[in-house]
Amino acid sequence: MSLDPAISVIISTRNRAHYLPEVLRTLGAQKCEAPFEVVVVDNGSTDDTAAILDGWCRSDSRFRMVSEPLAGLSRGKNAGIRNARASLLLFTDDDMRLDVHWIESYRRLFAEHHEELIVAGGPVVPIAHDLGTWPDWLDDAALTDVGLLDFRDERSLEESEFVWGGNMAIPRVLFDRVGLWDESAGLQADQRVTREDSEFYEDTELQNRARRAGAKTWFCPTAVVYHRVDRQVVTPRRITSTAFSRGRNDFWQQELRKWPRPELVPKRSALTAPLALTQSLTRWGFWLILFRFSARKTFFERARRAAFGSGRSLDSLRAGRKSMRLFLGAARIAFPARRLLLRLTPDVG
Repeated sequence: MSLDPAISVIISTRNRAHYLPEVLRTLGAQKCEAPFEVVVVDNGSTDDTAAILDGWCRSDSRFRMVSEPLAGLSRGKNAGIRNARASLLLFTDDDMRLDVHWIESYRRLFAEHHEELIVAGGPVVPIAHDLGTWPDWLDDAALTDVGLLDFRDERSLEESEFVWGGNMAIPRVLFDRVGLWDESAGLQADQRVTREDSEFYEDTELQNRARRAGAKTWFCPTAVVYHRVDRQVVTPRRITSTAFSRGRNDFWQQELRKWPRPELVPKRSALTAPLALTQSLTRWGFWLILFRFSARKTFFERARRAAFGSGRSLDSLRAGRKSMRLFLGAARIAFPARRLLLRLTPDVG
């Protein structure tokens, strides 16, 4: 290993000895034109984490272990930063599987934007926690409601768009300018803290802080990581519930890219908007019934899309209106219908 690595990969891990070998294996298999190191922070683990890391570091000199006994994901990341030797810092998590060109993708991106101050992130693709296949009824498109992050194109993101902390690249100079990860935000031991005076997630908080300092967030589509998701939470009911909520959020994200304030978003027709909501709910129920009789992938995918459309249509009724009367009237129908449809949707994978 070079005495002067160009890139440092930082992982903070706590009691995930059963996941560690896979992420370490995919890091060891990286194909990168620049020398790199991997700094793994044992964040107060009580399982076999230390033994696994010790064995791995002995077998591959690119890997180093450091200890941060006080629990906290951001605290562990900051310990990694203080021990890292490179100017470009990459962050991932212990429950990831990394594409073989993950490090090289970020090296290339920052080489092309070396004069700019940027934070970068890439796709996060859900995979089953046991590395097996997804059920037959789950279409790839439905991964959006399982935990997929993919902005597809290499570009600078809008202020409402964020990359995730399990797949980020940040130059050290940015931390020098804006400070390290906020140790009071995000995961503390096994719980995520909630604060009224700041952002809920440490990764969005850091990106907002960086943007205020003049930095941009870039998406790197070839820097792919695969995130393990417990297959027990991947059920038709949970996915369609998420799709409905995502539809509501998507309406405002799309409109606020065009209009600076919510009150400036154009008003939807009082006739066509409720009709669109009724049609979406009806389609949701129709495809759900077919799915219950025959668990075909196409039936579920159309039910999921209808759930998304229902949420989006519902929130469109708030746009441009000083009165909430139309929205509340529609909500008195939409939310009971949603509850009924979700009760009828299977909750097993």
